[in-house]
Amino acid sequence: MVEIQKPDGIWESVGYLRSQNDTNWYESKPEYWRLANRPVLGQIFEEKGEHWSPRATAAIPRWFSHLLPEGILRLETAAAAQINPVREFQLLARLGADDLPGAVRATLLSEDGEHKVPELSISPDEDEELQPLLKFSLAGVQLKFSVATTDRGPTVPVSGKSGDAILKMPDGRSDFGGVPEAEFAAMTLAKLVGLNVAPVSLVDASNIQGLGRWSSKLPGNSLLIERYDRLPNGQRVHAEELAQVLDIPTARINAKYSNANFESIANYISKIVGVDVVGEVIDRIVFNIMIGNGDAHLKNWSLIYPDGRIPALSPAYDIVPTVLYLPKDDLGLNLNGTKEFAAINAESFERLGGATGFGYKEARIRAKEMVHRILDSWKSLNDLLPSEQFRKLDSRLGELSLLN
Repeated sequence: MVEIQKPDGIWESVGYLRSQNDTNWYESKPEYWRLANRPVLGQIFEEKGEHWSPRATAAIPRWFSHLLPEGILRLETAAAAQINPVREFQLLARLGADDLPGAVRATLLSEDGEHKVPELSISPDEDEELQPLLKFSLAGVQLKFSVATTDRGPTVPVSGKSGDAILKMPDGRSDFGGVPEAEFAAMTLAKLVGLNVAPVSLVDASNIQGLGRWSSKLPGNSLLIERYDRLPNGQRVHAEELAQVLDIPTARINAKYSNANFESIANYISKIVGVDVVGEVIDRIVFNIMIGNGDAHLKNWSLIYPDGRIPALSPAYDIVPTVLYLPKDDLGLNLNGTKEFAAINAESFERLGGATGFGYKEARIRAKEMVHRILDSWKSLNDLLPSEQFRKLDSRLGELSLLN
């Protein structure tokens, strides 16, 4: 059963994910559509309407598939749960009750309609080091955990509880050292220049209770990010990625890069949230270009529903200067027909401004203004990054047409 938590804290049943003979499908509950002040599950359900049912497939419907880990993280999670990673229904059943993104939970029902707690494939006593992955793994490919902040510091929440922060571990590969510190620096600069970002801090994972062997497997700083989909009282706030909004397939890992461009991202957000938000979209794109973040794909743009119904653009997250580790990296998505950081200038934003109704001239001016705001605070990176990394980012500014 799929439920969503309303702003008053009450869980409301919205429908059922069903599985039979390795075929999975979703059915909405008619009662959900009759609710007063009905909370929004996702934009695609609003667009398709009450009687829409995604095509039955071996995978679960895409909107729900995006709630699951991907890549290496999925393999780790599935191995810990002793579930084949392609069996998404079973994986969601194992992970869905406690701490999915947003205000959604998915729980198994017994034949008589009662909630059923999935049996652990392993006992906590047999290998407690695997338990953090079973408690929750967020969507994404980097090793990360949902943790709860307490007076005694962060800890992995016990079963049945949700976390209020995300812990992102070091990458572990020799050529990717200092990723948490680099993301911390980028997020700190983003806040300085006025972007709405989730609060971040650097922590030593070895001091976090409940991580087991993971606390020492990847030594060094980890990044702690406050979750914008959680309130201080533990209540959940609904959110969804643009990958869910656009019904992007999860089976093809590159679909989150190839199925849209920044003009379409801005256009969709402006239609859903309002044209005024386009300025914020432009600011974020400019920042990604100057900081060298090539990972602003469709899973790194999200909507949030503070009142359960009216969407807003979520705070920015996952801002990493990827060019420090992938020198030939690009923007990931096209803007004005190119992904190349160096090829984009202020005029490149005019097409976006025209497509959204924000205005050709207004988009160009907004981009230039953001460049100046970033340059005014740029030197702060020198205090946040190792000198070699700062020199790399600083020297590449001369290659960017955006600064001309």
